[in-house]
Amino acid sequence: MTSLPWRVAGARLHLPRDLEIAYVVGRMGVVTIADTYPLWYGSPHTARFGFGRLTRLGLLRPLPRPDVISPAWFTLTNRGLEWTAEQAGCDERELRAVGGIRRMNLAAVGTRNRLWTSLVLACRENPTVRLARVQPEWELRLARTDDLDVVPDVIVSLESQAVTGGRRCAWMIEMDGGTQRKTVLRAKAGRYAALRSARHLYGHADWRLLMLVPSPRRARTVSAAVTSGGAGAFGYVGVARDLEDGHAFERRLWPCQELARSPQAKPNANIIDAITTPTGEADLQGRTAADRGFPSETGAITP
Repeated sequence: MTSLPWRVAGARLHLPRDLEIAYVVGRMGVVTIADTYPLWYGSPHTARFGFGRLTRLGLLRPLPRPDVISPAWFTLTNRGLEWTAEQAGCDERELRAVGGIRRMNLAAVGTRNRLWTSLVLACRENPTVRLARVQPEWELRLARTDDLDVVPDVIVSLESQAVTGGRRCAWMIEMDGGTQRKTVLRAKAGRYAALRSARHLYGHADWRLLMLVPSPRRARTVSAAVTSGGAGAFGYVGVARDLEDGHAFERRLWPCQELARSPQAKPNANIIDAITTPTGEADLQGRTAADRGFPSETGAITP
């Protein structure tokens, strides 16, 4: 298709980029230019013109801002969602058009979008790793069953292209803004620990927990809470801003157990160790039976 099924004045459709942008905006739900422009444009200034054109085309719309200095958030229009789903060949339920942002945790959404952008940029630099799937929180809530009491802010599934048949690992990612109490963090870690040895989580058998925090000091607090809650063996923590701008694959994560034990420890892990380290080496060292996928003490086979 070289034109839209509705009349447009003053703007032209540019394919395939316009479809790519519309699809990503629909998957994220809401985006700002500052968080996502590197995916398609060389600068925020160029992206402003691009998003303005997509707005005139009727594919995107800016959401009302509380004041003029707040960043502009964009979402798909209803007809933009229908067109994107049709052209991308996907179910409309894969996409989201947001009605408003007043009740949204925009800080967490922005952190998620910047991580998402950084993962795509890192994959472009490292073709042996593929971003197999990203499931935002809104999609997970639709998939949640009554007996499931955790909903990550986002699930990221990565796959190694260098391993025959592919090797995949998922990350259950929680965005911590620094306001959750230790008791809340421990309880959340306990729920993940219970699920770790009992079942697949949102369709993922091999998964780990990643807590993104605003500072190294908060990382120490969160790592201690996650470890005491029982998720330290498969839990990691990282400063969110350190993983942005294409640095998502760098060694900027702490294993929670290690940081809880040694508060001065330096980050030494990354998000792709789970798919690039051969099984039986560092990947398994120091991990519990439940984390390795071996029979537990009760005799049940863990995922």
